[in-house]
Parts: sequence; C-alpha cells; structure tokens
Amino acid sequence: MKKSFWFIMMYLIVFMISLKIFSTIVGSLVIAMFFTILIDVIASYLEKIKIPRKLTVPIASLIFYGAIVYAFYSVIPITIEESKKVFDSIAEFDFQGIPGTTGEVVNTLLDTAGDYLRNMIVQFASYLASNISNFLTIALLLIVASGYMAIASKRMWNLIDMFFPNSEIDSTKDFLIKTYSDLRKFVSGQIITALSVGVITWIMALIFGFPYALFLGILAGITDFIPYLGIFITAIPILLLGFTNFGLMGLLKGVIIITFANQLEMWVLAPRISGGQVNINWFLILTSMLIFAQLYGVVGVLITIPLLIIFKNIWKMYVVDYLKKI
Repeated sequence: MKKSFWFIMMYLIVFMISLKIFSTIVGSLVIAMFFTILIDVIASYLEKIKIPRKLTVPIASLIFYGAIVYAFYSVIPITIEESKKVFDSIAEFDFQGIPGTTGEVVNTLLDTAGDYLRNMIVQFASYLASNISNFLTIALLLIVASGYMAIASKRMWNLIDMFFPNSEIDSTKDFLIKTYSDLRKFVSGQIITALSVGVITWIMALIFGFPYALFLGILAGITDFIPYLGIFITAIPILLLGFTNFGLMGLLKGVIIITFANQLEMWVLAPRISGGQVNINWFLILTSMLIFAQLYGVVGVLITIPLLIIFKNIWKMYVVDYLKKI
C-alpha cells in the first residue's frame, strides 16, 4: 500500500477524534470549509456573467451569509409568534359541551400544553441569553475561518509536501485534486437543487396566499443543504403559518407545499443534479448519516456526504489499485 494512503488515513482518524473531543471548534472549522467551497462555487457562477474575480467573492459571501442571517433571524420569532396563535386558537374552542368528562379532559390537556409551551419559550429564551456569547464566537469563527481559507487556499496547497513527507506526492496530489473536484461538484449540484427548492416553495406560498412567502422560500433553500433534516425545519413555520391564517385548510396547503417540493427534489432534482455528481447509493448515505449524527450531532449530518466522497476516492484510488497488484 502506498505511503500516502497511511498519511491520509492517519489524518482522517485524527480529524474524527478531534471532532469528537473539540466538537465546537473543529465543527466550526469544518462548516467554514464547506462555506468556503460553497462561496467559491457561487463566485464562479458570478464570473460567468462577466463580474471581476475581485468582486465575485465579496458579493458571493454577502449573498450567502445575508440569506443565512435573514432566514435564522426570522425563523425563531415567527415560529414563537405563530405557536402562540395556534394555542390561542385552540383554547377558544369550547369542549365543555362534550358529554361526560371528555370536554374537561381536553381542556385540561390544552391548558397543560399551553403551560408547557410558555415554559419552553421561557427556557429557550434563557438558553439563548446564556449562550449568546458562544453563538457569537462560533459565528465569528465561521466568518474568519472561511475568509482565511478562501485567501490562503493556494498557500495551503503549496504545503502538501510538508503534510505528506516521504510519500508519493504525485498520487497524493491526484487524490486531493480528485476529492476537491468531487466536493465542488457536489456543492455545485446542491446550490442548484437548493435554489430550485427555494423558488418552488416561494412561488407555491405566494399562490396559496401565505404570509412571509419570501422568508419561507429562503428558509427552504438554506435548510436544503442539511440532508433529510432540512425539510422538517422548513415544515414547522409553514404548517404554523398555514393553520393560523387558514385553519385546517391551511394545514392542507402547507402539506401540499412541503410534499410537492420534497418529492420534486427527491425524484427529479436530486437524481439529475446532486445524485449524478455524488454517485453514492442513497441507502448508504442515509445509514451513514444516522451513524454520524449519533456520533457528532448536526455537524455529523453535514459532513456525511463529503466523508463518503473521501472514502470512495480512497477505495478507488488506493485500495482497488493495491488489490489488483496482489
């Protein structure tokens, strides 16, 4: 087996252990690296419309980070406000007219649920207040790290010899180039898919008369980068807004929006765009995602497909070649 294989495996093991021990710092750096690739891909799209390279990166960063800030700055107050409206609407129903003790039981359950919701909101607000410094530190680390990686990427490439001493440097560079190219293709496919999902959600929300339609579209696009879990994050404000504005019919409208966007992505967009770039079995992705989520939480979900791309290239470029020589 080539020496570079053992260096790569060593770095992977160190990374997995470090992510487990220093989850906040290493996780932030991983997300920053993903953001760097994503911003670079957006910048390359902007270059195609004749915007100078010096401007494309700042514009791409502004677009991406602006969308994230807008989406997550809006989702919390909207969700809390609409949740209150839901419980207020349910509380207006009179269940005392139901024969027997059923009405009393239902009202008791509603009162309990209302108290639970209020306590949860208070606890969530307290959690945010007590951890605001940590959140600001992580956000600052993400921005600084992604900016530094974008600037120093070429310089880091020149340090490969130092990280892989006494190894087959040509094969190492081939592996790194192939892996980065695959990651970039994956991110590029994800951007197109996420943009499509966001636009579809926005248009359908407008057609059904939902308030905050633009917000729902941006949220759907941003959370689409979180495989399998993003749809549940978007579903909460959609269903709440649907119920508080249109009642049970609004819930049906919300389900239609979520289902249509999800099915379109699953059967049309992802297979043709992202699936063609990754070329990894969906069941393997789902199983790996559950394992990494159990080990590393949300960061584990985000790194699943990039890690599978790395493992696939290790297998194809090192293990298969070695087995052929045996």
